[in-house]
Amino acid sequence: MELPLHDIEATGDVPREPFALLNRYGNKLKRLNRIQSEERNSLSSKSQLLSAVTIMRIVISQSSNEKKGDVYKLVESDYAEHLKRVLWLLGASEKLAKRHYDEAEELLGLALSGSLEGHPIETVLTLSGKYLRERIYVERGRIDLERAVEHVDIEQAVMDLKVNAVEIEQKLPSSQISNFTGVQTILDSVAAAERIHFIDFGPKFGSYWILVMDALARRGVKQLKISAVCSARDSVEETGNLLSSFAESMNLPFVLTILHLETWESEKDRLQLEAGETVAVFMEFYLISLSDHPKGIGGLLRRIKDLNPLVLIVVDMETDINAVDFAPRFKEALLPTCALVDSLEACLGRENQYRKIVEKIYFQEVICNGVLREDDEDGGFKRCFKIDLWREYISGFGLVETELSQPSMHQARLMVKGSPSWSSCTLKMNGKSMIIGWNGIPIRFVSAWKFSNDECVEKL
Repeated sequence: MELPLHDIEATGDVPREPFALLNRYGNKLKRLNRIQSEERNSLSSKSQLLSAVTIMRIVISQSSNEKKGDVYKLVESDYAEHLKRVLWLLGASEKLAKRHYDEAEELLGLALSGSLEGHPIETVLTLSGKYLRERIYVERGRIDLERAVEHVDIEQAVMDLKVNAVEIEQKLPSSQISNFTGVQTILDSVAAAERIHFIDFGPKFGSYWILVMDALARRGVKQLKISAVCSARDSVEETGNLLSSFAESMNLPFVLTILHLETWESEKDRLQLEAGETVAVFMEFYLISLSDHPKGIGGLLRRIKDLNPLVLIVVDMETDINAVDFAPRFKEALLPTCALVDSLEACLGRENQYRKIVEKIYFQEVICNGVLREDDEDGGFKRCFKIDLWREYISGFGLVETELSQPSMHQARLMVKGSPSWSSCTLKMNGKSMIIGWNGIPIRFVSAWKFSNDECVEKL
């Protein structure tokens, strides 16, 4: 049963100490909220009209009807062009699935023609259409997909842009809430530990490490180690220099180790696990990155179990994009895609460089490497699953889901209520996991796990 987190009221027993960290940054958060409001006011009036999610819902709910023209009568004429463009995009995907390439190209040309004055649905059309067109060209033998598609490394791109990634992430509810909830759960789990080893898997900017360091320095722990398992070593090393300076100023004994994502197992000795250390693992967007090679996920979970962590935090996408056939898989991806674009529209300016990077990476991973790729001998398309399936799968490796920090969930609710630009953010509970969404569409989940002594048995 899913229970809206907004319905969970704080009680007098909720400890105040876990909130102290965010309270110390209260002025900064208020300033960010003020900046968000100013950015929203500067947008055109179109941003206050129908969301991309609403437009996509209307089209998907009506697209199976024979009289598709009825769709245009459901809303004001201002949106007729938006609705027609989305219908043409869906039509192009259906024609591509049937290998009717000429018709697919014609419909795609209609979907991408003209401007919708910067409405969020235009971003969905443009970037989805780009990869759809490339798929058509590949199947017609016009181009080599591997050479045609530009792959973007989000960590390297952010480093090159030299933007304040920490401040930008604080504007995005899905990032800030999932990071804070996961980190606070770890801090509560290791409350009695004096020597802590925080192992972080996946893409990162290190934005939440400062929260960990600040909290543990105030507790007076004897040592903190952070081991970052990632792909962009340079960006983490740059962050590491700043963290080392911060640790020194707080008199916190601190060690940072950076391991490459592809070779970390062979470098495992560099983790320098020591007797008496309490290990906690944070894994963000790692399930989707390995979903085209399911055996890789099982191997990863077994290797993490060997580290004997006290707690494992998993943050990943909360959506189902896994239909065997291409056309329904493409349709599955559109609503969560619209939710992401709507959230970026509300929280960041349209010309924000970080926003453009997020959009490119999302469409690359979900649409290009996911929806448009077929199963083959090299693996297959990247699948997205909801926590319900991951819960069953992960439990087969000797993991037991545990409660997230109650104070962190209370604080998450307060954060949403306190930010005008986050008014469309939704927080729900699915079992013991938190689901973060936008306009009612799930975007990501946060869950906490502990290892049992049971033998690993894969269920799926």
